[in-house]
Amino acid sequence: MKKNLRNTFILLLLTGSVALQGQSSPYSLDDCINYAWENSTNLERSANQIRIDQSTLEQSRSALLPNLNLSLNQNLSSYTDYNTTNADWDRASIASSNVSLSSSMTLYNGAKLKNTIQQNILELASSELDAETEKDLISLDILTAYINVLLAREQYDNSVAQLQSTEKLLEYAQVRQSTGIISKADYLNIKSQYSSEKATAVSTKNELRMDLVSLMQLMNMPVSNDFDIVTPEIEKLLAATIGTGAEEIYMLALGIRPEVKTAKTNIENAEMAVKIARADYLPSLSLSAGLSTDYSDNVSGIDFAEQYTNQVSPSLGLSLSVPLFQRKKVKTQVAQASIQADNYRLNLQDVKNDLRKSIEQACVDAENARIIYEAYREQCDAEQESYEMAEEMFSQGLINSVDYITSKNSLRTAENNLSQAKYNLVLQNKVINYYKGEDITL
Repeated sequence: MKKNLRNTFILLLLTGSVALQGQSSPYSLDDCINYAWENSTNLERSANQIRIDQSTLEQSRSALLPNLNLSLNQNLSSYTDYNTTNADWDRASIASSNVSLSSSMTLYNGAKLKNTIQQNILELASSELDAETEKDLISLDILTAYINVLLAREQYDNSVAQLQSTEKLLEYAQVRQSTGIISKADYLNIKSQYSSEKATAVSTKNELRMDLVSLMQLMNMPVSNDFDIVTPEIEKLLAATIGTGAEEIYMLALGIRPEVKTAKTNIENAEMAVKIARADYLPSLSLSAGLSTDYSDNVSGIDFAEQYTNQVSPSLGLSLSVPLFQRKKVKTQVAQASIQADNYRLNLQDVKNDLRKSIEQACVDAENARIIYEAYREQCDAEQESYEMAEEMFSQGLINSVDYITSKNSLRTAENNLSQAKYNLVLQNKVINYYKGEDITL
């Protein structure tokens, strides 16, 4: 009966593993990243900002064109007039209307309109670069969560394999204890180990589930029990040679990273703002034209159509405005714009410094991850040999259950350490590829 219960527990664990791993359409890393992009509110806000900047750019270009205004006026007025015939005051009224068509355009204002267009082009480019940066950050977050799921899955599989091994050993030990070959204490030690590994298997299964939930939440995906991911060829990823020359990667990243391009664009934008501010020192010249006509019922003997036809008045004018004294307004604006440009130059230097530090740290982390992985792999191989020897000696009665379980636990610890080191190495290598401008993929 106990044996049947143990087998049932193993079957449930394995069934859970199949449920987590065997769905018909698991998500690859690319699928997860694309889904996260499509459902990111931050990216949607970035897209909205791009649309705002596009409309602002279109409006600034249209400012070069002349405007056109149509004006219609209808007036009714009354007045009193002294009638000498009747020797009395009479009240009279006058109805009048006016139609005018006017247009004006700026001919020169110190290239302010032209520079405003260029500034809006730079602002649009900056918004597009910000969207690229946001996509990269989302991709890195998804990559980290994806690798966490792969690690949790491997640790879960390891715990199930350990449990199956101990379950067989427990059955074997029960037979041997019943025949007096091993002591009851040895049997109870193995039974206790089996119970401990059952708890470990349940815990690792829960951790796997929570890591899957965390990934779905990062993707803004509703949590589903059917969600699963593709397991890539990890050994192939581990075999890939990744250059860790920090200086070379940094020089490459300076030319391709969107945050660097954004910082440079912001400097150009600020310099354009200085030019726009200085334009207010210069005269402005504008051209205006108009066409108007009038009607009044106070004109006797001339009907509406005749008055509108014959009272058409065209006009054409030039307007020149020369700033003489502006109470330091323009001077202050130019000074503040120049200071802001200096701040953006400092910001570019900060971005470069942060990028260099991040790349240097990533290269150190990748190299350390490689060393740690190699060390844990050697340790795991040694622990595997030690365990196999302990298993053989235990079966022959040469060591007790305590020594055997100690060897088994050491192997389990070594396997878990190796799993963590393996996936950490994959992650660090992908971070290096990210700074080199390669797509984040597995």
